[in-house]
Amino acid sequence: MTNAKVQNTLKQLNQLKMSGVNENTGNKPKNRYGNKKSSKSKTSGSSISVNNSSIEDQKTINSLESLDSLKDFMANYDKCKLHESATNMVFSDGNPKSEIMLIGEAPGHDEDIQGKPFVGRSGKLLDKMLEAINLNREKVYIANIVPWRPPNNRRPTDEEIDMCLPMIKKHIELINPKAILLLGSTATYALIRNTEGITKIRGKWVDIEINKKKYPTLPTFHPAFLLRQPGQKKYSWEDLKSLKKKVES
Repeated sequence: MTNAKVQNTLKQLNQLKMSGVNENTGNKPKNRYGNKKSSKSKTSGSSISVNNSSIEDQKTINSLESLDSLKDFMANYDKCKLHESATNMVFSDGNPKSEIMLIGEAPGHDEDIQGKPFVGRSGKLLDKMLEAINLNREKVYIANIVPWRPPNNRRPTDEEIDMCLPMIKKHIELINPKAILLLGSTATYALIRNTEGITKIRGKWVDIEINKKKYPTLPTFHPAFLLRQPGQKKYSWEDLKSLKKKVES
């Protein structure tokens, strides 16, 4: 095979990986359902194993005392299968000593490649939003609910969110911010479990409690939503002013 063909094949394989493909198909059909009776018995045993594993993971997370130890734990965490198709685990960006913590949904394509949150078009808009209230990435701390990119930039499933929830809560606890800004409906639902949509809950301060400590939290629109609906930027501007006022009070 010539070098040109090798490079072309590698390019095609990378494109498949970026779109979330993680398994080849064979020439023979594969029964993915199996025998219902045996499947049920396996599920029962698997559920016990998963529950025990979750308990042990929670104990480990509770014992973590630094951002470095949390990052190491997340880098080696293999229960959430999103890590299999992701290029990088996106941990955070910004100032860990900041009083303001921004939390988004999950990495997109650019974030997955660079290993940092909000570096694509949404990130550029977020930078402009922060500049509008005299802030920048050196004055805030940024993380995501889910640290791995879902295939095709889809929304993380409830199961994926629940798997990552203990980690983002520990992240919040370690940063210990004075105020949290939740970017978008997914981040808001993950931490608040609201029943109303983001358009109704945005701009309203709520307290989330982690290990008996309450953190003032403000939901707002995700920058990606604002790129699609620029007319909503005026509401985000009000939220940003509210955030600044909260921190300065």
